Amino acid sequence: MHDHYPTILAPHDHDRLQAMMCTMIGARTPLADLLRRKLSSAVVMLAADIDADVAASGRRVRFKVDGDESVESTLTWDAEVRDDSGSLSLQQMRGLSLLGLRAGQSISYPTNTQRNELAEIEHVFPDEAARGDADQAVA
Repeated sequence: MHDHYPTILAPHDHDRLQAMMCTMIGARTPLADLLRRKLSSAVVMLAADIDADVAASGRRVRFKVDGDESVESTLTWDAEVRDDSGSLSLQQMRGLSLLGLRAGQSISYPTNTQRNELAEIEHVFPDEAARGDADQAVA
């Protein structure tokens, strides 16, 4: 397992991460630490240049956590995601951990309960319509 991959981001996703980080200056929470980690490894690319196997906002991903059963969710910036919606918020640890990684890559991150989880992306389903909506999102 390699845990220090670059975080490949479209400009709109990078801007959202920076805006989140501005609200957490000096914070010592697991989410703030993960945000710092993502931003410090960020490679910002035009959305059109990001490969189809990279987890980005608006894309559906299939992943496993701690080797459990595979889950499919669409990554979204919506903070008010319902469990049954099929979406995963990028403002939460699990969603944020997946952002910018490629299929086959994994990441370890602490939860709010001080337990570590290991998330592995199995597949990314490109969804051009959702990507276009994400490109229009305002931070």
